[in-house]
Amino acid sequence: MPEPTTTTASEQCAREHPGIMNVNDVEQLTVARYDGAFEAVNMFFGGRAVGLKAASLTYLNSWWLAPLIVLVALLTFTVAALGHPLVPALIVEFLFLTLAAAVLGALVAGIGNLVRKRWRRALLQLAIIPLTGTSLFLVVAAMSMAAFFGPSEDQFADDLVIPDDIEVTEMKPVHASATGVDGEDAASGADAFQTDLLVALKQPGGSDPTVTASVDAIVQLHNQTPDVLNRYLAASPAWRVFMKDGNRYATRRWKLNGRWRYNLGGYYTDHDLERWDRSLPRFQSRLTLGFSGEPSYSRRSGDTQVQPGQTRPLTLTTGNQMPESRLVIDASDDLVVEVFEQSPASERRLTKATLDHLENELMPLKADPRWETIQQMLPTGSIQSGQPSIELRESFQPGIYDGWIWLNPGEPGMIYLKAFEVTQGTRLSVGRLQERSNEWVGWTDDADALFLSNTHFTIYEGDWGKPYAARFEVWFVPDDGGPERKLLEKVFKIEGWQR
Repeated sequence: MPEPTTTTASEQCAREHPGIMNVNDVEQLTVARYDGAFEAVNMFFGGRAVGLKAASLTYLNSWWLAPLIVLVALLTFTVAALGHPLVPALIVEFLFLTLAAAVLGALVAGIGNLVRKRWRRALLQLAIIPLTGTSLFLVVAAMSMAAFFGPSEDQFADDLVIPDDIEVTEMKPVHASATGVDGEDAASGADAFQTDLLVALKQPGGSDPTVTASVDAIVQLHNQTPDVLNRYLAASPAWRVFMKDGNRYATRRWKLNGRWRYNLGGYYTDHDLERWDRSLPRFQSRLTLGFSGEPSYSRRSGDTQVQPGQTRPLTLTTGNQMPESRLVIDASDDLVVEVFEQSPASERRLTKATLDHLENELMPLKADPRWETIQQMLPTGSIQSGQPSIELRESFQPGIYDGWIWLNPGEPGMIYLKAFEVTQGTRLSVGRLQERSNEWVGWTDDADALFLSNTHFTIYEGDWGKPYAARFEVWFVPDDGGPERKLLEKVFKIEGWQR
């Protein structure tokens, strides 16, 4: 019986292609196939690709050309990236794409030389890829460190001078004594919501995180008389109704240092309180209503999502070294009640107190949904008399401000801030200022009545220690689709924020 025989790749290739007998001949066949493919490309471009063929063959066969191009592209991109913002972002992005193309070319050339068993060329061409990756990591790390720790001066205010012929208001610190319209005391009236939460927090916390999602009052108001509910939330200084990412929300404000104040993100902690109370543990709390069917932050695996009336133990994670929970109640197709809590015990004392207060707060309006009922429900001092006004206060760093606006647009709608440097008219913090300052405010036919809007925002143009004058304008967007209109303006001495 004859012994079995093996066939080498070269012999198989020789059988398929008579006259080709060795590895060099196989390489010639590869080139021939490449020539055939190239001829097709050349015909497609009408014979204008001859130069491309010569260049590509030189690139693929050279052991040094592909690595050199990658190194040049890497060096150019590094210089441009580290020189940003002096180098325009568009140029940096173009150089990055050029570097990516160079790396891809080196990969193709390296794989081609591996197939053709040109080991040294392939090793050199492929070795440039991890070297490039390491270099890019170091560049990005250096840029991040410089951005975080280094100065962030933008020189915006270097040559700006505050005019002598314009009335410019100097700001007070945010914790200065609180006054309302025309110097009237704004500290009257307690924050019942805050009081209820602190009382609950002083009770010993248990180990059971079970909560019942009782939200009957707001569900009925939202489904049956939404205009009345919206008017109450807009008129009450205890709520901030705003637009974020195209969705409408209402977040509960707290009264701090005698005045209603919206914290960034709507979160409140024990550090926000004026008094030192040793019986009060650490905490963080937030209540937000979502009127677009989604919570204010993306749903997460740690959320506890329930339907109205359901009783469930809340999922607990850890935040600030405390048990943390986020309850998301899908109250209807376009209403979400979201309660965030961090507190020492597993029992969700703040969450239960929040839901209880929300139900009790809205119960009178549920029973009698009229404007007259709203007026009776509003906290003391919610409606003031006088002239419309805007007041800005310095927050914990220059460039970060809290604003209080008293006004009455006379119809339902949203206000927001615009800001301009006064000498050149440059608009400041476009987009971000509107996002942070927009709010639906109270309104009535009584021209003497004024309602509160309050927010927390940042002006990014300018540097610390370089003050300039900025005009802040309050703009109103009617709910009925009418044209926007400016309601008031005032000039303040400000500084831009920097790291």
